[in-house]
Amino acid sequence: MRGAAIVILSLLFILGSVLLADATPASPYKKRTSDASRRRHNDLNKRGATYSGKATWFVPSTQGGSIGACGSYEADDDMIVAMNAKQYGNMSGKSSWCGKKLKISHKGKTVTATVNDACPECAYGSLDLTGPVFEKLGDLNEGVLAITWQEA
Repeated sequence: MRGAAIVILSLLFILGSVLLADATPASPYKKRTSDASRRRHNDLNKRGATYSGKATWFVPSTQGGSIGACGSYEADDDMIVAMNAKQYGNMSGKSSWCGKKLKISHKGKTVTATVNDACPECAYGSLDLTGPVFEKLGDLNEGVLAITWQEA
C-alpha cells in the first residue's frame, strides 16, 4: 500500500510539473521585441527604399515623343522623370511607378518629380530627367549626375 502511494504521489508530481510548465507565460520581452521589429519593418516599407544610380536628361519633344510610356502628355518643361526599364517593368504597359512622385538628391540638393516615362537604356536605379529637373540638381553641361532617390 505504501509503494502504491509513492507511485501515485510521483505521478501527481510529474503531472503537476508538466501542467505548470505549460502554464508558464512566455517572456513579454520577446513579444515586445517581435512587435517592435514588425512595426519598424512596416514603417520602412511605407517610407520605401532608397535607390542610387545615374541621372541623365532628355527633351521629351525631340527624344522619344511627347507622350510618355505612362500614357500622359509630357512637355519639355514638365518636372518629370523616365524610370529605368528594370524598375519600370513591362515596357508595353503602364507601370505601377506611373504618376508616383520621387525625391531625387545629388550633393545636398533635392528635387521632386513625377514618373511619366520609361528609359530603356538606363541601368537599374538610374533615371532620365527632363531639363528643369536636372537643373535643380546640377548643370546640364555635366550631362550625368550620381543620384539617390526614393518615393516622396
